[in-house]
Amino acid sequence: MTRLILIRHGETNWNVDRRKQGRNDQPLNEKGAAQAKLAAEYVKANYDVKKVWTSPLQRCSNTAALFNMPVAKSDHLLEIDYGEWEGMLTADIEEKYAHMLNGSPDFTDPPGGEMRSNLPVRARYWAAESQIADEGGDVVLVGHGGSMKGLIVALLELPDTAMDTLVLDNCSVTVLNLNPNPKTTNQLVALNHTAHLT
Repeated sequence: MTRLILIRHGETNWNVDRRKQGRNDQPLNEKGAAQAKLAAEYVKANYDVKKVWTSPLQRCSNTAALFNMPVAKSDHLLEIDYGEWEGMLTADIEEKYAHMLNGSPDFTDPPGGEMRSNLPVRARYWAAESQIADEGGDVVLVGHGGSMKGLIVALLELPDTAMDTLVLDNCSVTVLNLNPNPKTTNQLVALNHTAHLT
């Protein structure tokens, strides 16, 4: 069995502004760097990490580097491409694109960007290519809120709409047990754990 430990990246200034980051390579701010250190310390103290995966973007890869071991990167783990919304404030999107929103920008396919339904598809590609279920032991993945929701949905075989029910805060820890036997379902052990940040 593989215990997959998901860490969302720490806070950036664009998170504070409620600005859509997507593929924009924003760095962690001071608070985010502190959060990343706390998350890494918590995981290292409670798990026997044998491998680390990350999105190539620095807000994730800088956190992954805190584990002081070789880090594997995959473009499948990148955040959603927000297209026209990249860099826009959420409030401005809600005003300018009100006619097309499905309740919220977070529940709507961004114009000129990636369809949200592609997030679980990318996650399944990564799971197959990395053979993560066969890895065994504790594996860390540092990623993004949107793409990790797609990953959780894919690994737990949930409908795509389940992405809208998940909350992943900055530097939260989520844990999944992955079974290499395809007849045995994977399990959600912890979701959005943040006690280590207080």
